[in-house]
Amino acid sequence: MRAAARVAGALARPGRARRRAFAPRRASPRRASTRAGAGARDDGDGGRRFVAPSEGATAALARALARVAREGDVICLRGDVGAGKSAFARAFTRAATGDDGLDVPSPTYLVQQRYDAREGSDGGRGMRVHHYDLYRLRDASEIEAMVDLEESAESAVSVLEWSERLGRLTPETRLEVRVRAIGAGERACGEVVDDSGETASEEGDEEGDEEEEETDAAYVDVAARSFRFVGFGGDWADRIARISP
Repeated sequence: MRAAARVAGALARPGRARRRAFAPRRASPRRASTRAGAGARDDGDGGRRFVAPSEGATAALARALARVAREGDVICLRGDVGAGKSAFARAFTRAATGDDGLDVPSPTYLVQQRYDAREGSDGGRGMRVHHYDLYRLRDASEIEAMVDLEESAESAVSVLEWSERLGRLTPETRLEVRVRAIGAGERACGEVVDDSGETASEEGDEEGDEEEEETDAAYVDVAARSFRFVGFGGDWADRIARISP
């Protein structure tokens, strides 16, 4: 805890040019309103909704977000166990770093995984991504003792699963991606994302995987997903409006 206190003290020293992204909040943030683009659904309180019928569609939506993201962004993923947060984070990380074949395991036990920028297939350079899974951490104090979120906010795109755990550390400027599985027979509202034929699971794209293992259909999760993007502060309203899967 003393080490954590020293880190916190160093981050709080006067003269820092940049405001701390994860500083404890003094008041509730004002939600940014979203100007919906062509075909967008404006749900009236700053959010934009999407429906992903398949894992391929989830990946397409994540790639679309990566196209408007930049280093310094904080993306907070919210949803229950099995909602689809990890699949979304995996596809986003691959697109943002510029490495479509990047191995992106869930950081549930390690808490964090860091990825460097790569040269993309189009000749451009990707971004650094720091991927966090806060599920095993109980509260903001434990998070402060375990990881340096401020360093991530200054040098990379921060993607946080189970961001509800942040509590008082929740940054005022952020994008919240709220994910849930759509129940059988449920009619979900939102823009339907075209998966462009990408129906294969992203976990099965490793080289040398020539034979597919037979899987009992009863254990295959084929539920569509509902995504709601809500921007807080900064220019997230404009960027949400520009997302085009």
